[in-house]
Amino acid sequence: MGLIRCLSYLREARKNQWKSPQELEKIQEKKLRFILHYAYRNVPFYKRRFKSAGIHPSDIRTIKDLKKVPLTKREDIQKNFPDNIVSIEYNYKKCKIWETSGSTGIPIKVAYDPKADDFAKAILIRSYLENGLKYFDRWCVIGSPDYRKEKIRGYSIYQKAGFLSPLYISVFDPIEKKVALLFRFKPRVIDSLPTDLYLVTRYIEENNIKDIKPEIITTNGEILDGYIRNYVNDFFDVEISDLVGCFELRRTAWECPCHEGYHIDVDSIVMEFLRDNEDVSPGEEGKIVYTGLYNRATPLIRYDIGDIGIPSDHICSCGRGLPMMKSIVGKCLDFLVTVDDVLVSPHVPKELLMRVPGVHMFKLIQLSKYKVNVLIVRGANYTDSSTQKIIGIIKKILGAEVKVDIEFVENIPRTGRKYKVIECKIPYRDKSVSSQ
Repeated sequence: MGLIRCLSYLREARKNQWKSPQELEKIQEKKLRFILHYAYRNVPFYKRRFKSAGIHPSDIRTIKDLKKVPLTKREDIQKNFPDNIVSIEYNYKKCKIWETSGSTGIPIKVAYDPKADDFAKAILIRSYLENGLKYFDRWCVIGSPDYRKEKIRGYSIYQKAGFLSPLYISVFDPIEKKVALLFRFKPRVIDSLPTDLYLVTRYIEENNIKDIKPEIITTNGEILDGYIRNYVNDFFDVEISDLVGCFELRRTAWECPCHEGYHIDVDSIVMEFLRDNEDVSPGEEGKIVYTGLYNRATPLIRYDIGDIGIPSDHICSCGRGLPMMKSIVGKCLDFLVTVDDVLVSPHVPKELLMRVPGVHMFKLIQLSKYKVNVLIVRGANYTDSSTQKIIGIIKKILGAEVKVDIEFVENIPRTGRKYKVIECKIPYRDKSVSSQ
């Protein structure tokens, strides 16, 4: 059922993108009204939230009316999962559970019901297909091991035949292993976190490897800065298509091959750009606030994810009716440097630290090759063993000689408008990506 339903959703989604903006707005507002009423009836957190604000879902008929609803913060999800923010219609233990710290260092969980999970995969797949991926392509995904959860239920036979079946390469794999797998697999399509893509490309260039020639490259999971985009584009002679999303809501916006901005998936989310709870004008920076339109198990209404974006009134030359975003604005995660002067992807320590028991929030600051500070906001089950695990993780990644100082704090300070969980205070662009 999962595969059939997912492909049905995918067919509808691929048709939707070519509808007019007016038609898409009607679809979006119809879904919005449904999810608001559903959350009010079935999710204790939102029932209380609506009542405390003195509003009822029937008061919200359009996107502009959404501003009557208070924002949902990451901390709200963290504190209320599962008892108060998962629908009473679902046993969260039977749902797909996604857990992430994102770029904030605040671990949270979100439950997806089966239909929502299939719909989310359809929206995700659409962004790849529209950038040239074919159903039986040689496709490689470099990222978190959690990406393996994106498999569609009930299609193992098709997967063995290569149908939408990427090769997954973990960020935890050494750079030599990543490149060796790419060399053997020879993918036509590579999807990667930008920082890991940069390290892989640098390694290929430094070692004069000739037989890895992707025709399509997509990035997601963090801000793609201009330096990495230009470097990879020039080396492989391709144009990266950047994809935007988050674990809580999956794909939310994406570049098409025209590269004129990001198409917003308004058939799956509402994306507001706000300053002081008012819409900003096209071309101005605004806080991104999401409302998911399809996940009944954990509805997210006016979810303040902490990102800053720039909306656009540009009409893409591709002809799609999906509205546009110019760009995401934010801090890029820094690379780290080992005692041997080798670059390390920031996602390796980030993924490991978020799994340490009792870590509520964290920030890692590399002051020198031999000194690292870690700020920790402790949760209820944090112990001395958690501290030793943190120190062990960092020494294993950067070198046994590294001095690790742990500081327990009440809050993690923001870097500008966002949390930056990995920060390196030493120059790293000229470092090698492998031991010499």
